[in-house]
Amino acid sequence: MRILLLILCLQPALLSAAPRVVTSIPPLQEIAAGLMQGIGEPQVIIADEASAHHFSFRPSQMARLQRAELVIWVDRGFESGFARVPEILPDTTLALEILAALDLAGSNGHFWYAPRLLAKSIDLVAAPLARLDPEHAARYRANALQLKSAVESWRQHIVERWRNGAPVLLTAHDFLRPFADEFGFFDIESIYDRHDTQGGLKDLRRLEARLREAPPACLLTLESELPALAESLAAKYRLRIVYVEKSTPDDGGKPALIRRLDRLEAAIERCASSG
Repeated sequence: MRILLLILCLQPALLSAAPRVVTSIPPLQEIAAGLMQGIGEPQVIIADEASAHHFSFRPSQMARLQRAELVIWVDRGFESGFARVPEILPDTTLALEILAALDLAGSNGHFWYAPRLLAKSIDLVAAPLARLDPEHAARYRANALQLKSAVESWRQHIVERWRNGAPVLLTAHDFLRPFADEFGFFDIESIYDRHDTQGGLKDLRRLEARLREAPPACLLTLESELPALAESLAAKYRLRIVYVEKSTPDDGGKPALIRRLDRLEAAIERCASSG
């Protein structure tokens, strides 16, 4: 009994020995969590329900950054409020800006929907974890291999399922550009290039001409509330609105990161069958 009690008392101490990792958004947390499985649990600043593009730090969140050993975010222009993060972090804190590390600074931030970029990002996150925690370096490498294998399996599934007949998709903002660029056989049009950039009248005319020429299977969106223009175009062209689900129950098997990819694929399936 005494031995059991001692083990129980030691468990929090063992967990606290893991690197203190803070991520900006849930997809990054899911990458880090997959790598830290069995070692520790990364924290996240911006919840899935919140917009990374309209975010400002609370004092408690800023304090969390100050205590972190590793801080990971997408890009200074992607998460609102993160532009000055490198300047305020302690010198001892490792900082990882994913798009800059991928040599894609300023580009579309939704890299996790592009499997090959995602695999590279897994290696990018694994490296500072092993540096901070060399005792578990072998475990990080093993977890990285397992996670990348699952990502590659998902990529192969997408190719096999859709290469011979992918649906035409309309999105409110261009969150699927990395996905479309990698696979090459998805025809995707977007109303907005970015969350906060609205096209001019010329762009709207071009978009409407395109919608008439090749009507999309649906309007596919991550947002729970669509911009007014997106709702108007969906109504005008009688487009079914399909939402990418925010979360799915843990089935006890797949990592959260892979379940996120599955939710996108399920939304594309619903879109393709909407006609």
